[in-house]
Amino acid sequence: MVYKIHTGRLAVYTALGFCMATSAIALGQNVTSPYSTLGIGDIDTKTSGRYSISGSTSTSRRNGNTYNDANPASLTSLALKVINFDLLGKGRASTFQASQTDSVSAVSKDFIIRNISLAFRPHNRTGFAFGLKPYSSVNYKYPLPDAVYNSQLNGYTRSVEGTGGINQVYGSFGYALTRHLSAGVTASYLFGSTQKNTTYLDPGVGLDIKKEEYSFYSGSKVLAGLQYYTSPARKWQHTIGITASVGSDLKGYAKTEYISADSTFLEQSNGSTSFKMPASTSLGYTAANKHGLSLSAEANYYYWPKQQLNYINSYTSPSTRLSAGWEYSKIAKYSFDDAYYEKYYLGMGFTAQNSYYHLNGNKIWDYAVTLGGGYNISGNLYGHTGIEFGYKGQNSQGQIRERYTQFTLGLTIRSLWYHSARINDN
Repeated sequence: MVYKIHTGRLAVYTALGFCMATSAIALGQNVTSPYSTLGIGDIDTKTSGRYSISGSTSTSRRNGNTYNDANPASLTSLALKVINFDLLGKGRASTFQASQTDSVSAVSKDFIIRNISLAFRPHNRTGFAFGLKPYSSVNYKYPLPDAVYNSQLNGYTRSVEGTGGINQVYGSFGYALTRHLSAGVTASYLFGSTQKNTTYLDPGVGLDIKKEEYSFYSGSKVLAGLQYYTSPARKWQHTIGITASVGSDLKGYAKTEYISADSTFLEQSNGSTSFKMPASTSLGYTAANKHGLSLSAEANYYYWPKQQLNYINSYTSPSTRLSAGWEYSKIAKYSFDDAYYEKYYLGMGFTAQNSYYHLNGNKIWDYAVTLGGGYNISGNLYGHTGIEFGYKGQNSQGQIRERYTQFTLGLTIRSLWYHSARINDN
């Protein structure tokens, strides 16, 4: 298939990517998530970008217009000598309902940079990419009952607030082993910190002390992927994808500070800290026809070693994610020559997953329906949008139930390397 794209400059995208990456680390979430108090916070295993709209079925997906960060083997499907710069933001609105109560919390909202990446396929057999995205997020705030109380004093109040998370910077390489088999590898560096603030307040006796507990982490992981695909010349093209990943434990150190009247009066080191990370695997299948319709299904398994978390009867354990979806892509022809381009795409899907921990003997299940699409805004600029409706947790099991609406908004800038005018992506 022949495509025509305007010439661009790699330096511009690299500089822009660096600036946006710096902003992404600095941005935080405003949605209060009660489950992020456990472990290293909420971990989002779903795919960002295009494949999120079809239930995050991405392990077996291949497309010449879109970089797929879930499986590095897909880099060999990108259009030849075309730079792909992706910037994606995610917004979320949530309400929470505790068990044995009819009251629902006020709506909390946020918007963060979800993914930044730059992908390029310089040769027929090779492709590479690098990017930045969040791995986990911590954000919660709640009051606790009075710790002490007597008839002569008002008693003090205690509130707890948590922020932070783990970021992931990665580099990927893909290689076509044969005409129908590609392999790839992604190396990632994980880094970040979590912070827990406990405020003790009693105006009657002038008590106003904040205890700040910090944990700093870093680690690494490697993900390998394979994709086997039949000839696109057939009526239906079949693709099978598989990935496997392993990583080091997150290690670092912890410290505690006590602050009164904006000045630190005690600082102590709590020594080293660590958090065991999972090994994971995924298996996906996609069937795509010449008319632009593709059907996909996927299963993911995460083996978390058992470790006690920071609450009674809570510990990590293996988790799973299942998903399925469809997508329709419309290919159009330029009116002035024989070049083709993707005019738009639409998709829909479903996903179900459970948490990486047990809480009071039960998993936290998350169910969601997704839909959305993308559109060619101009010759080398694509827009993406998607929406997800879901709920998390069961009141019948004594859990907090979260109902959420999540949307994504992204841009993809595509440009030929140097001064090429056309490419042939057969």
